[in-house]
Amino acid sequence: MPKNTGNMTDHELLEELVLQGRRAERMSRIKICLVVVLLLLVAILALVYIPKIMAPIRQLNESMNEIRGAMEKAQTILNEFDGETIDKFKQTMESLSETSQQTRALMQKLKDSGLDTFASNIESLNEALDGLLKYFRR
Repeated sequence: MPKNTGNMTDHELLEELVLQGRRAERMSRIKICLVVVLLLLVAILALVYIPKIMAPIRQLNESMNEIRGAMEKAQTILNEFDGETIDKFKQTMESLSETSQQTRALMQKLKDSGLDTFASNIESLNEALDGLLKYFRR
């Protein structure tokens, strides 16, 4: 409740000013204490959570270094390839593809020619000959 300062004596005014000064000082101390408590809380939380955060950051940094190393190796390999090497690789791959197609055609021809039945006939003949050998060895 505001007091009427116009009707106060000098002594009452001085008492009121001292009282206001004490209130202001008390509020200032309370604010400083709150700030200190908040700073302590922030420091404690930082001490607790920073190590937990740093582990994934370190792991990410190590992964990035590994990726960077792999990229540098790949770049040096790619730098060694020139147009002639690429053309030779392309020719080799085309030749390999052609050979693969020819091999497939040959295998199909062998299959169509009855080679598999010929192999089974040879196996049957071999079994028959084994039987005759056993008969004569007794």
